[in-house]
Amino acid sequence: MTAALAYDFSDEVGEPLPAAARRLRLGMPHLDVGGLSEGWLFRHAGDLHWEAIGRRLGVATDQIRDEARQRIYPTVVALRARYGAPLSDVRENDIFSADLAVMPCGRACAQGRIAAAAGPAELSLELVTTFALRRPDGAMRTAIPAARLAARWTPIQPASHLAQLARAARRGEPLDDPFVGPAFAVDPQAPPLGRVRHQPSPYADYNGAGLLYFAAYPTIADTAERRIVRRLGLSRRGGPDWAVATSPVARDVFYYGNLPLGDALVAELVCFTDDQDGVKTRVRLRRARGGQPIADVVTRRIRVRERRGP
Repeated sequence: MTAALAYDFSDEVGEPLPAAARRLRLGMPHLDVGGLSEGWLFRHAGDLHWEAIGRRLGVATDQIRDEARQRIYPTVVALRARYGAPLSDVRENDIFSADLAVMPCGRACAQGRIAAAAGPAELSLELVTTFALRRPDGAMRTAIPAARLAARWTPIQPASHLAQLARAARRGEPLDDPFVGPAFAVDPQAPPLGRVRHQPSPYADYNGAGLLYFAAYPTIADTAERRIVRRLGLSRRGGPDWAVATSPVARDVFYYGNLPLGDALVAELVCFTDDQDGVKTRVRLRRARGGQPIADVVTRRIRVRERRGP
């Protein structure tokens, strides 16, 4: 799955997709220095989402094509994640279980909702995706599956609140939402608190289609945020590393575009709000060449060092 450029929703009603369930024991591949790896979690969620779409269409995922037999992909418009406990509470050998339901919400769009548990943490994820065709220049445009597949893709509900927020974010409109609204209320002409240049890795950040993978965007944003926080002295001086001192409990990501392989990006810390328990940040990712925004990442973290101990 990749990051999306455009989408179109419908209000028609039909049947929901069947749910998919997964259960596994968490080991080192599923963890990072801060606990459960969000990078792994998002990749796993994306794989379940894509697999469920293939089941609904009745074909293997590499056979989802348009009428001209061109390969089309589910590109991510928005991601919302909420955690009942910080991911730092998840440990090796905890059991991870997930239930997924994916519903068509337009001729080219899908909404996936995942209810999961990882050790003590209850996890909720929502993905909004649209089918897209990759153009020769690497850009993506919305595409419709071939007629024989489209006949099995009957929209069943209107756009979700998350999809409406994604549309508003793309258009630069106010976001009526208690989580992301304040972060997007920052004066767009105001300079960012800090910025760093980043070169994504073709070995870790791009998928098999040669596109920057949707799960890589928040990881890149976190990497940049950590550097900027240290540079500006925004973390508690003398404390542990930002990556282990804080842990995410909520995250929204809005995707606007992709990044061609070999290009660099610039990550900007647009918003940093500190309170007694933690922080909320907004990181905007832009193409280094041209400056076009490709994503906004809004994250709520709580301080967890006291919980985890040494």
